[in-house]
Amino acid sequence: MEEKKKKLSQEELEKLQREREQEAERAEILMKADEIKEETFDFNMDGQVELKSELADMMLEQIDDPETKYDLYYNVVNRLLKKHLPKGEEYKAARDLIYEEKNTFLTRGHRKDEKGIRGADGRMAYITDINELINVITTWISNKGTMFDLYSRLRDLNVSKGYGIRKI
Repeated sequence: MEEKKKKLSQEELEKLQREREQEAERAEILMKADEIKEETFDFNMDGQVELKSELADMMLEQIDDPETKYDLYYNVVNRLLKKHLPKGEEYKAARDLIYEEKNTFLTRGHRKDEKGIRGADGRMAYITDINELINVITTWISNKGTMFDLYSRLRDLNVSKGYGIRKI
C-alpha cells in the first residue's frame, strides 16, 4: 500500500512537473507575443545600426482634405506670391524660376521635362508640404527678402529634400 502511495506521488510529481513545464512554455509564448513588434534594427546613412520604429514609418499623412488644399494653394501660397513678387513683363523670367521651385517642392521633386511637362500637379500636394512652403514664404516676406532670396530658399529646400537642382 505504501509503495502504491509512493508511486502515485511519483506520478503526481511527474504530472506536476509536466504541468509546470507546459505553463512555462505558455508563459514564454505569451511573453514573446507581448514583445515590442514595431521596432526593428535598421542601418542609418552612416552605416550604423539603429533601432527604428516601424509605427513611425506607417504614420499616415494628415487626412486628405481637398477644400483645405484649395484654400492653402490658391488663397495663401499663390496670393502671397502674387502680392509680394514684382509685377511686369521684365520680371516674368524671375517669377517663373520661383514658380518652378515652388511646384517642384509641392510635387515632391517632379520637374518639367524638355517638353514642359511636369507629370504632377502642385495643387494636389500634401497639406504638410503646403504648410512648410507657407512658412518659407512668410519668413521671406517678414525678412523683406529679394526675389533671389526666395529663389535660394526654395532651391535649398528642394536640394535638402533630395529633389535636385533645376537644369537650365
